Amino acid sequence: MKPVAGEQSKQTRITRMAALAWAGLSVVLALQWSMDLSMVGFPDGYITPFAKTTRPLLGVLTAACMAQGLYFLFAGLLGRTMSAIGLSLRILIAAILTVAPVLVVKDCPHSATCSAAYEALTNTMMDDGTGG
Repeated sequence: MKPVAGEQSKQTRITRMAALAWAGLSVVLALQWSMDLSMVGFPDGYITPFAKTTRPLLGVLTAACMAQGLYFLFAGLLGRTMSAIGLSLRILIAAILTVAPVLVVKDCPHSATCSAAYEALTNTMMDDGTGG
């Protein structure tokens, strides 16, 4: 059974709005992460070993998040027809590739498992700059 033109138009609007919402969230996250990266070492200039190690990765992930934001912005604005399932899958993949790794890296100093893995891989103690 084919969808009625009005139903198809409504679904297209919903998918466009979802693409634009994800684009907005991606751009805001990328700008926030970019500001966080630029503030590393503030106010005393000390950059922790953890920050030195993770900065390149976070920079790449920030750029990827901005790129995905622009992709979804253009997809939403240009009206590229995509199904709700296709859009959901693309958003899920984008979140897994950009947002999830950043959240893991930012939370790593507070996770015993992640800290142990970091220490085993780098042969250094976890030093994220917190403490006395």
